[in-house]
Amino acid sequence: MRPIKFVDLAAQNAEVRDDIERELAQIHSQCAYVGGAAVEAFEREFADFLGVRHAIGVGSGTDALRLALMAAGLGPGDQVITTPMTFIATAAAIQQSGARPVFVDVDPETGNLSPRGLRRYLERRANGTARLPRAIVPVHLYGLPAAMNEIGAIAREFGLKVIEDACQAHGASWRGPSGETVMAGTQGLAGCFSFYPGKNLGAWGEAGAVVTNDDQLAERVRLLRDHGRISHYAHREFGYNARLDAIQAAVLRAKLRRLGEWNERRRKVARLYRKLLGSTCLSLSAEPEGMVSANHLFVVRTPARDLLREALVRNEIQCGIHYPVPLHLQPACRELRHSPGDFPVSETMADTVLSLPMHPHLTDTEVGRVAQVVRDALGGYRELLAGGLRQMATSSPLPPRRR
Repeated sequence: MRPIKFVDLAAQNAEVRDDIERELAQIHSQCAYVGGAAVEAFEREFADFLGVRHAIGVGSGTDALRLALMAAGLGPGDQVITTPMTFIATAAAIQQSGARPVFVDVDPETGNLSPRGLRRYLERRANGTARLPRAIVPVHLYGLPAAMNEIGAIAREFGLKVIEDACQAHGASWRGPSGETVMAGTQGLAGCFSFYPGKNLGAWGEAGAVVTNDDQLAERVRLLRDHGRISHYAHREFGYNARLDAIQAAVLRAKLRRLGEWNERRRKVARLYRKLLGSTCLSLSAEPEGMVSANHLFVVRTPARDLLREALVRNEIQCGIHYPVPLHLQPACRELRHSPGDFPVSETMADTVLSLPMHPHLTDTEVGRVAQVVRDALGGYRELLAGGLRQMATSSPLPPRRR
């Protein structure tokens, strides 16, 4: 049997090769590698896909987060709430903007920021003398939208700006308070996307975008991404070299045309996984009613994570861990002075999560093979666990602990 890939970029490339080659030929003929028609066309098409006024292409998802925060007026002395269960870029962008990240634990069912925990944290701060945070960066973890109806209401109540980290949620959506469909990245003041190659919408290198309906914020992001430039050699402020290049825009245009179809296949793969694994002892992340996940990753949770991972690798099935160390325990965050136990739900997730293969070119047969290996491995784990319990029951009791 051939190996099963975690992400199959080669299959994606084969599907879009002709479209990309036509785009690249035009770029090469014009020698328009930085900015230009390809970038402008992708920005327009991505904005239309999401139903927003502006999409500003930038160099990476981290650039998108940092520039959106800066354009929203966040900086030194400000605190920005986010989750510790995400990639380091979320907190890094907050830190790089000059602000300070503040963590609130996640919901155990979804892995996303807990609205209850958020309200509890803000109410405690409001009743004290400490200054309230100015913004919140909810993360749509693994492609599942955060509870944005509740988070948005809390943010309005406490006067917080919302910058969505939608870096894993291309095409995800939820049902809004009036029953309308809300696309991930479009509810807050700005939404931030990464187009890292392995994402649902992935470039051939680093790329990202900020999306917004706010004209002033869009203008400031455009300024910041291009050295603060207002004409060729005039610069209003010190900005960054954070532009989206034309070659990445060409790749993204070709893939964007297929994103809806690819996301639908991801949803079918996720449903098949849930059907085949639903009777096991695995914990499967909830997809609350009204939520439509982009299924960037299919993540399961089990105390037997390492045993399960070894079984998959032994059977030539690629898998991953997203993420093994929550942010508050990362060496980079040591100045925030957190300790183990500060965010117990995130810590438990980090110790138990495992990402199974997930991409739109997985066949039903491959999904079935992955599920069978998982079921066999968990069966062995249950036998091992039962044997250990029997041994404990028949062994001599431990002496009493000395006080």
